[in-house]
Amino acid sequence: MRCLSLEQIYLFLEKELSPAENKRIHMHLTACPKCKKALEERRLLLQAAEGLPIWTTPPNFTQQIMARIFPVRVSPFAWLGAVASGFATMVLTLFVFTLVTGQNLSDLLISFYHTLLHFVKNLSPLLVKILKLATIFLKILQQLGELIIKGLTLLTTIISPQIQIILISIAIIAIVSSIYGIRKKLWIGEKA
Repeated sequence: MRCLSLEQIYLFLEKELSPAENKRIHMHLTACPKCKKALEERRLLLQAAEGLPIWTTPPNFTQQIMARIFPVRVSPFAWLGAVASGFATMVLTLFVFTLVTGQNLSDLLISFYHTLLHFVKNLSPLLVKILKLATIFLKILQQLGELIIKGLTLLTTIISPQIQIILISIAIIAIVSSIYGIRKKLWIGEKA
């Protein structure tokens, strides 16, 4: 007889085998020290598991876990309230600052305007450079796309039509399966 599988060992320990099968396993255990050792290890594991206290879940366990997995979405009205309270705080701070410093509100606003204008003047060259880099990057992508198309057209002249159909079919299957996988992942998030 071959050595016992884990399933056979557990069925033997739980006494769920027929008498003939039990007798056959007893005979194998007397001849095979490897299976005998495995049986004893599994018996000790079962005894240790039976000795553990019963675990009870705390109240609202499921709700707490689900709240961690799928956090509650904040409504747009809450964001609107946050923006309004931030604006009101800014106006109140400006008012308190004018009262404490004794400066005129119009002078304070003019100095704020000049500071903002200075910031925009210093930031605008950076934005121009970023836009220039973006246009260069788009030109590179366009050239890369043209090279890929040229390569594919050259490839179609080399490969026979039957192989082209097979390659196109594989590409379509890969695209559809990836779209389906993304859609499925998004759908799982929407179920919560």
